[in-house]
Amino acid sequence: MYILAAEIVGTEAAPGELKRAARRVSRALEDVVDKPIADALVLARARARFAELVAALEGSVGGAKRPPPGRDNRAAARR
Repeated sequence: MYILAAEIVGTEAAPGELKRAARRVSRALEDVVDKPIADALVLARARARFAELVAALEGSVGGAKRPPPGRDNRAAARR
C-alpha cells in the first residue's frame, strides 16, 4: 500500500484526486511502515484510506464501480 501510494505522489502526471488519496495512505502509514508490527487502529485507518485510493484509481481509468475491499464483501468462509 505504502509503495504504491508513494509512487503516485511522486508522479507528476497523476491527477490531483489520486495524489490526495495517495497522500492520505502515505500519512496513515508513515509512522509504522518500517516497523515489524503496528497498532490495529493504524492499520484499519490505512486500509480505509487505501480503499479510497483504489476507488479513485478505478474512477480515473473508467473502471467499473465496485465496493472497496472490506468485511462486507469478503468471500464467504469455506467449509
